[in-house]
Amino acid sequence: MTAILDIIVPVFGMVAVGWAIGRTSLLTHEGLRGLTNVTFYAFFPALLFRSMSRVHVEGLSLDILVVFFGSALLLYFLLMLLARLMGMRFGEQAVFALAGVFSNGVGIGIPFISFAFGEKGLVPLLMIISVNSLILLTFSCLLMEMDGQGTARGRLLRQLGGAALKMLKHPVIPPIFAGLLWSEITTLVPGLGTPVVIDRVLQGLSVAAPPCGLIMAGASLAHVGLKEHWQTAAVATAFKLMVLPLLVWFAGRYIFELDSLWLTVATLNAALPAGANVYLVAQLYRTGVGLATNVVVLSTAASIVTLSVALLLLGVQSG
Repeated sequence: MTAILDIIVPVFGMVAVGWAIGRTSLLTHEGLRGLTNVTFYAFFPALLFRSMSRVHVEGLSLDILVVFFGSALLLYFLLMLLARLMGMRFGEQAVFALAGVFSNGVGIGIPFISFAFGEKGLVPLLMIISVNSLILLTFSCLLMEMDGQGTARGRLLRQLGGAALKMLKHPVIPPIFAGLLWSEITTLVPGLGTPVVIDRVLQGLSVAAPPCGLIMAGASLAHVGLKEHWQTAAVATAFKLMVLPLLVWFAGRYIFELDSLWLTVATLNAALPAGANVYLVAQLYRTGVGLATNVVVLSTAASIVTLSVALLLLGVQSG
């Protein structure tokens, strides 16, 4: 119960503050865009670089990627089949499946894991985040490109290459690998490290990342709102918040036997609400926009309960 009070209440309390601010004239669409840019291009990169610069590559395990994305892709295809049985078009099937597996690992995930485990918990989370968009978003975009268009192989390859390049340009991804590279360089060169003055600047920016990310997430929800036909979104939300975490936990516990911290972080990441990129992709291809929007809103609200239950079942202790 203390974990709920010490982790869930602060995290979603700040989301609620962001939502409340977003409902007023204090944070317009243009203001939210500015807050998002500052958070993604200054605060989060500082936090990610500083966290990963303390990690050694040999201490990383790729098993967590197999566990998480193996479970996510399995559920993805099952949701595609379910969506087909529900009478959705091919593009809508992809949106439905993506909504059921794509977590808000940055805006909510990073602050949430930081509150729960500190920097040591960010390492497995950032490993997942580093390839999350490349695997799930790219695959979904390819499917939506194929939606009734008979897309040629050359066009699909260009789309794949463009998505990969866009991922590498994302402000969250380069700091992760830059931090790992700096960690290896400082290991090879004795006495070399991040200058104290620079580290203090990074530390100051890092402190601002979690609260700004949560306020940004809440304000985004205020500007989005709930659309009609929410019943289908509720089904995708149930799979996202309950089925995916169970699959990840089972695979990590009994098949790959992950380290307890890494298993817990992977499971909690799977239990996070759907990320905003789901409805951004839906808007890009103009398919399933209402569905995607509803899943983001509903899953964020419902995750207050499901994440609380997950913390209790996983035995997470505050502090």
